Amino acid sequence: MAIVETVVVGHVTGFCLLLAWAICRRGAVDLIAGYDGDLPPEREADLARDAAAVLIVSAAASGLIVVNAWTGAVPRPGALATVAIAAAVGWFLWRWNGRAPDAG
Repeated sequence: MAIVETVVVGHVTGFCLLLAWAICRRGAVDLIAGYDGDLPPEREADLARDAAAVLIVSAAASGLIVVNAWTGAVPRPGALATVAIAAAVGWFLWRWNGRAPDAG
């Protein structure tokens, strides 16, 4: 069963990393859901960096599931992955939606 989990989660992880690369390195911020292009370039770069960070955290958290499938050493990998992803998404939403925009 470890091979099946590795293949399935590996595809998800690869997709997250590909999106992170496309958003951050190629400037494809239009891949971010809900972004309408109304930020100045420096804020747009911050948005891209933060979105890529959330995707990388999601890929790493998904990797816990694969590690557990092979070793059985990670206690409650599903819960840990869920908490890590929820914390990263919560931070992103708080940073970009939950507070007043910077004065400038």
